[in-house]
Amino acid sequence: MDEREFEQGYASFHRGLNKILRQKDVKQFKSFVATHPIQAGKLSHCLGLSDELAEIEMYKAIVLRSPLKDMHQEAIEWLRKRGVEIPGYAQRKGSKARKNRRKKRR
Repeated sequence: MDEREFEQGYASFHRGLNKILRQKDVKQFKSFVATHPIQAGKLSHCLGLSDELAEIEMYKAIVLRSPLKDMHQEAIEWLRKRGVEIPGYAQRKGSKARKNRRKKRR
């Protein structure tokens, strides 16, 4: 497999993952990850989780994926209702605060 084929496979995986995440079906999510363990990387840990815990990881993945921006607010609310920390939220909020402080200093 050459580099181009590898990149095309990786892009295809991410398009497929976005499609699966849009369905919000934890069983399909786990099945997709199971059939693509190398491309799934860190998401592969979901395979050893209960469906309930894998569903939390699925919603976290939605929040972290920019192509799913239209689903972010719904996913954030879903996670908050369950008392789950929103991934990347503190960093984004913190970076915005830092930008504002820099503006005030100028």
